[in-house]
Amino acid sequence: MFDRRGFLLLSAVVLSAPAFALQQVSTDDQEIRYEQFGPEEGRVIILLAADVSAFSDVTAPLAAQGFRVIVPYLRTADDAVLGQDVLDLMNALHIPEAVLAGVEVGGRVATRAAVLKPSRCVGLVTLNTTPQAGFAEAVGVMANTGHWRT
Repeated sequence: MFDRRGFLLLSAVVLSAPAFALQQVSTDDQEIRYEQFGPEEGRVIILLAADVSAFSDVTAPLAAQGFRVIVPYLRTADDAVLGQDVLDLMNALHIPEAVLAGVEVGGRVATRAAVLKPSRCVGLVTLNTTPQAGFAEAVGVMANTGHWRT
């Protein structure tokens, strides 16, 4: 049971945390659920992992810096299908380009999306995964076309 001070402390924490932003969008093939943080007009970062809670410590700081952070719920499918899902999500949300970042399977999905459409990926970060086929080509295309940003 909470006393008054405990209740006020909990209320302050809840009010200062970013709102739980579970949303859903329709594509031609499916419904994609995702969480969104930060301003709509911010530069887009899409974070990819098998478990969306993997990014619970980074969404609020990124949103506080003015980034629009999107964390999709990945379905069970191969990396090529999931890479296309990321592009379909970007299309449905009218996002022309984004920084893609992924952990483990999310890293492979980010890489696959970058390989499928290099011009849509302005930055690529992968963690705990090995480079997949086409990774070097995607990075080369981004660097040569000026889409690589630091």
